[in-house]
This record gives sequence, C-alpha cells and structure tokens, in this order.
Amino acid sequence: MKHTLLIIIGVLLAGICHAQNISIMAQVVDEKIPDEAARQLETKLQSALTANGYADKGYTERFVLTAKVDITQKDVTPTTPARISEKMDITLMVGDVVENKLFASVTIQASGIGTNENKAFINAFRNIKGENPKIQQMLNGANTKIMDYYTNHCPEIIQRAQGLVAKQSYDEAIAMLVSVPNVCNDCFTQCQQQAGQVYQQKIDAEATALLEKARNVWATNSNTTGANEVADIISQINPKSSNYASVVSLRNTVSAKLQADARRSWDFKMKQYEDNQQFKRSLVDAAKAIGVAWGQHQPTTIYKSIIRHWW
Repeated sequence: MKHTLLIIIGVLLAGICHAQNISIMAQVVDEKIPDEAARQLETKLQSALTANGYADKGYTERFVLTAKVDITQKDVTPTTPARISEKMDITLMVGDVVENKLFASVTIQASGIGTNENKAFINAFRNIKGENPKIQQMLNGANTKIMDYYTNHCPEIIQRAQGLVAKQSYDEAIAMLVSVPNVCNDCFTQCQQQAGQVYQQKIDAEATALLEKARNVWATNSNTTGANEVADIISQINPKSSNYASVVSLRNTVSAKLQADARRSWDFKMKQYEDNQQFKRSLVDAAKAIGVAWGQHQPTTIYKSIIRHWW
C-alpha cells in the first residue's frame, strides 16, 4: 500500500511540474533606508518581479530580490525650504536565503530630491522600472543559474535531508525538500517524492511512540478514566501510519471492555478522530504543510543576516 501511494505521488507531482520561471519575493532589509522609503522600494521591486513573470506564486519564501543603496553624492539646496538632493547606486540582488547563495546582481544609478531624506529616497526609487533591460537581464540570469544549480546538485540536497532524518529532524528535512523550486526538472520531482517518504517515516515514528504510551495507560488503568486518556493519545496518531492496524486493535480492545454508557462516549471520540480533516490530507499536501510551517517559524533575523551577508 505504501509503495502504491508513493507511485501515485510521483505521477501527480510530475503532472504539475509546469513553471517556467522561479518564484521570487521582494524583501528590503537595508537599515540605512527610512522605513517609508523602504516600503516604496519593496513595492517597486515586487512590481518589477510581476512585470517579468517572477512574482511569488509558491508556498516557500526562499528566493528573494533585495536591494542595497549606496549614496554617492548628497547636497542640501540653498532654498526655502531647503531640499535634499541625493545621487545613489542601487544594487539589486537575487539570492536564496535557504542555501545562502547569491545568484545575480546589477547596479543602477538613480537620483532624487525632496524636503527630507525620506522623500529624496522615494523620488529616487520611482526611477526603478521593471522594463529596465539591466533588471530583466539580471532576473533571467538568476533564473538560469538557479535552475542549473538544482539540476546539478540535487543528490547533495537529498543527502543533506537524509542526514537530518537520521537525527530525527523530520520537519527540517521535509522543509528542505519541499522548498526545491518547481522549475520543471527531475530534482523537483525527486525531492517531492522524498518528502513524502520522510513524512511517512515521521508519522510512523510518532505513531510507534504514541501507541506504546496508550498501551501502557490502558494496561495500568483499564476503566473509563483510562479509556478517556487513551482516546486523547491515539487521536494524535495519523491513520496513514504503517502500524495503524495496531491502533485499530487497541481501539477494539478498549471498546469491548467498556460498559454501554462509556462505550457511547468512546465511540463518539473515535468518530471525531476519524473525521479529523488533518488526517485526510494526501502525504504530499501534509508534507508541504509541515515544510511551510517549519520555514515560517524560523526567526526572520536569520534571513535578514543572510541577505546582508551578500553585500
């Protein structure tokens, strides 16, 4: 049954491998830029991504387009009110915050003037256009390099994930595998299939521990109180676990021991357990959800530090 499920997973995944471009999100972390201007810059970067077909449409946030600003000239005009004039180099960069890799960069010049530095920055950022050939060339170059990287380094990624599994770091391993971009090559399919296998290992390990705990509870307290505790424990076991038949056997043992009123309460809890929509997910969807959740719970300071390291 498990083998059949994995074959089905592979077929489904191969069918959805259609993306031509990677998904990129805009993220500005340059603390030298005032907050309002930084939001304006991030909006401009996102617009450039959308215009060129790279707007984020995935469930992972690993590829980013970011920017660093270097002021090359700053003047204060002798007017009333005084105005700040700034010339700057804006370096745009595309990188991977999971693998800590910078794939492409380009520097464009801009200038802006305003009654304060924030407005000068905003006016300068208005010059960033998605149709700028330099920006388009940089994005296309990054896309090609990323696709080449995953084509040539897929075995290493799977090996690192297997190393995490050996340490029982299942969620991190799944996150690594499902974050491989859908760029229509074998690596995406291989890693998605591997993620399904790791997810199976995860729920099997959890089920084994929970089942042992439930059996111990019932062995020492074979009554209504014990049954309630057993119900709470086995409700955490995924029905797709390999030893689910043993869970069913324990359920039947408990049910047979209870009196009518207690059995009705027990049967109600078991019905709730069976109706739990979480357990009705496919292995692939469940693995994706775990990978996304793991990534979202990582401190944002880690990703910001990685991005700053690029410059």
